[in-house]
Amino acid sequence: MKRNVAGLVVVFVGAAVVQLATSNTYLRYVKPGMRWMLLAAGAILIILAVADVLADTRKKPQADDGHGHHGLPRAAWLLLIPVFTLLAVDPPALGADAAQRQSPVAAKPVALKGNSWLGDSAQGDTPVAMAVRDYAVWAVWEKESMKGRNFQLTGFVTPGKNGTWYVSRIGLTCCVADGTAFMVEARGQVAPPKNQWVTVTGEWAEPTKRADGNVAALTITGVRNVAQPQNPYE
Repeated sequence: MKRNVAGLVVVFVGAAVVQLATSNTYLRYVKPGMRWMLLAAGAILIILAVADVLADTRKKPQADDGHGHHGLPRAAWLLLIPVFTLLAVDPPALGADAAQRQSPVAAKPVALKGNSWLGDSAQGDTPVAMAVRDYAVWAVWEKESMKGRNFQLTGFVTPGKNGTWYVSRIGLTCCVADGTAFMVEARGQVAPPKNQWVTVTGEWAEPTKRADGNVAALTITGVRNVAQPQNPYE
């Protein structure tokens, strides 16, 4: 491939990375803190590609060797298809299909938070807004702190077996490649449609015991359909 065409491909790749970062679409791939790294990477790709093309055009053209190697194979332009696809297609965030391939069992945390971690604000009937990934863990491993309290969770609906359903959220360590599903069994209400985003309120419930561990549960008192948040991951 000619260097000017290769440079064009790199420019489009850099532009695609910058477009993802500026449009917040990058949140479907990586954590929010990586935005500036993506912007920097995209800008560097564009600058280096343009500089390389300009440097190449200043060189004297090589003499024709008689073999007709000046043309570019049409197949080379196919390299741009994935780049344009990335710019044109709005990919969905990981949802119920990804969660169903994982276990709802809550892994044991490295360190427990202790009995006072909820604080005085958690007292009374007012639901405590909580991340699904936090509730999925502490409802199992901090039972004494959670009993008798009301909580509010926001996540997408993941169907289970025999009418069971879960309020779920995907947690990222770095990017979607290491996405982990955190799931809370919802009791007392009929399941909304699969992948529907909901905000639920309810009271802590005794975890469901399984052969491979325990699953956090919430006795639902209210379900409200909501739009997917700008950052669907936790």
